[in-house]
Amino acid sequence: MTHSHARQEWWKEGAISLATGTLYGASNTLTGHPMDTVKSKMQAQSGYMSGGMVNTIKHIFKAEGFRGFYRGVVPPMWGSVVYRSMQFSVFESAYTKLDQERYKWSIPGTGGIQPRTVVAAFLGASSRAVIESPIEYAKVRRQTGHSWKLRNVYDGFTLQWARTCPMMTIYFLNVDSIRRHTNMFDSFAGQFIASGGSAAFGFWCVWPLETLKNQVQAGTTIPGVDKPTIAQRVKHLGGITGLYRGILPGTISIFSRNGVAMIVMQWAQRKVNELGLRG
Repeated sequence: MTHSHARQEWWKEGAISLATGTLYGASNTLTGHPMDTVKSKMQAQSGYMSGGMVNTIKHIFKAEGFRGFYRGVVPPMWGSVVYRSMQFSVFESAYTKLDQERYKWSIPGTGGIQPRTVVAAFLGASSRAVIESPIEYAKVRRQTGHSWKLRNVYDGFTLQWARTCPMMTIYFLNVDSIRRHTNMFDSFAGQFIASGGSAAFGFWCVWPLETLKNQVQAGTTIPGVDKPTIAQRVKHLGGITGLYRGILPGTISIFSRNGVAMIVMQWAQRKVNELGLRG
């Protein structure tokens, strides 16, 4: 899925994607963190949860300057390198390992998506969730002005997994379809739009879970309630529409970060071939 070159052994494809995925992870965070900070504050920090995107940006800049947009960037920066490289490594390993006729038939009504793509996407997404959850916890706590504790790093894991698995499975399947049915990956602009658009669509599908996850990880409180339930959090946010807070800055962050990161990863994949590392 991450390249169109001739495939080698499954372990070699996994190793190559583990390496090139580090560049994807680093460029992803550096590009998208500022607007991700805006989104997280709108979703989970007192004083920001009633304002819009523009007012939140003004408030952050006035209170903290440019550095405020990169608050908490270190944990997700290193974490992104790890879990994003892992998601691609697991996907490519499984996808190549399942290169057998019984896994390569087209699922009816999907435009040619194969079972091996679905299985590889689910495994890649699940591996990411396990690694990403502690990192997201630390990131959200720092973005919203709180300290974090090692014993609490898996707070919100159920919501993290429920959000990450469908989101990344949708992403992998969309990119796979775009690669097979179009020539978008032949240009930088096409790579940017294909990856950024697929990531944004996947996130839109699970956005309410992103909002709730950030609330739990940030430890956002509700007056008079010690341990708010999901239903109480939804009500406090103003109902279903409140679950979509931060969707504009979040979409800008997601689209741009995944678009840029895919361009970087495609460059790295080409270099791997040029250097003869694929065999």
